Amino acid sequence: MLWWYWSILGLTLIGLEILTLGGLGNFYFLFFGMAALIVSGLSWSGLIEVAWLQWFLFAVFGIASFVVLKNPLQGKGKTGAENDVLVDSMVGEIATVLETLAPQAIGKVEHRGSTWNARNAGTDPLEKNANAKIVRVDGLTLWIQAESLTQEESHVR
Repeated sequence: MLWWYWSILGLTLIGLEILTLGGLGNFYFLFFGMAALIVSGLSWSGLIEVAWLQWFLFAVFGIASFVVLKNPLQGKGKTGAENDVLVDSMVGEIATVLETLAPQAIGKVEHRGSTWNARNAGTDPLEKNANAKIVRVDGLTLWIQAESLTQEESHVR
């Protein structure tokens, strides 16, 4: 196989990785694109001319780079900041209702300084500025219910 075929294959696979990074996110195309470019360079330099050896090295380089580089590359996307908060950890916390919500209605709440979509998961309506307990997190929607505070708890808040 000609060296420039390998170059086209490598650039196509890397282009596919760029287009699907949000969808697949596992870098499959990137590793095999890099392998094709390595085989292209080896073929261009005349070090490998036999087609079966080119395909074999393509597979070996692709799999080896996948095994060696996948975890370090996926780790680069994480911020590692200590103040990162897990969304699932919000269950049980209190949010402030920004608009009156009928049972099962969707509206807005304020929590941790941000406005969130919220669904009233309870059977009672929630009044504007009331406190509500987060009972579930579903994507960017908080499921909330009316919270009954004791007098001592409401005084502390």
